Formats: sequence, structure tokens, C-alpha cells
Amino acid sequence: MSTKSTGSKASYTRNSAEYKQESLKLALQVGVAKAAKQLGLHESQLYAWRKQSEHAQTVSEREASLA
Repeated sequence: MSTKSTGSKASYTRNSAEYKQESLKLALQVGVAKAAKQLGLHESQLYAWRKQSEHAQTVSEREASLA
């Protein structure tokens, strides 16, 4: 699911966490370039989502080890 926000300067699309996860799964299967093309995204967007996902995983692992 994605929603489109329009402001006075530029418009952008906010994608749900599920959409991002599915997009990253596709990128793992067919590669980032092909996935981005199929989804109508820039490759850099998929790389950013992957980086955010990896960061969130390492943070949750650290929190679990502290508990």
C-alpha cells in the first residue's frame, strides 16, 4: 500500500513496511536493478530500504542481548 502526499514543493509516495519487505525479497531474487525497474523505483530507493532494514535488525539484536 502506498499513499501519495502532495505539498507545495514536491510530491512523494510513502510506502508501507509490507511493501518495502516484499520489494526487498524481490530484489534478492532477481537483483536490485531488475526489481527496481519492475516496481518503477530508483535502485537507490531499494538500497536505502535494505540499509534501514539491516540497521533495524542489528538494533533489535543489541536490545535483545541487553535484556
